[in-house]
Amino acid sequence: MAVFLTYYYPFMMAAVFLAALFTVEVPAKGRFFLRALTAFAIAIALAHVNRWFDLWPAHRYFASGHMTSSLGLALSLGMLRPWTLAVTLPLLVPFGMALVVLGFHTVGDVLGAIAIIALVYGAVHWWWRVPVASPSLDSGPISP
Repeated sequence: MAVFLTYYYPFMMAAVFLAALFTVEVPAKGRFFLRALTAFAIAIALAHVNRWFDLWPAHRYFASGHMTSSLGLALSLGMLRPWTLAVTLPLLVPFGMALVVLGFHTVGDVLGAIAIIALVYGAVHWWWRVPVASPSLDSGPISP
């Protein structure tokens, strides 16, 4: 069962992100989706370049593609609605541990995925700024 969940968790995150994207009112939804998709595609490509070209044969599975995709989707969902990070990020800790314990990846593979996501998402979202989708909590009318 743990192997099943470890394998399908990134796909479940993708389904949640797409469901949230299409059901929530977001200003500039197309630009937001394109920005998230660009960052996600670059991060996934960087995570898999070692497998494609066998650049580092001793660590063929560096960086974890499962962790890269899951964390990338969690951050994209968090940029859509920041409160979702309180749910998705804590779920990634046991997911990363399961990848290591079940022997799919090493700790370095999982940490490498986190570094790739941090660098790529930081660069793409800094370069391609889009307003935050959620209004701030204190923007409502003030009662007398």
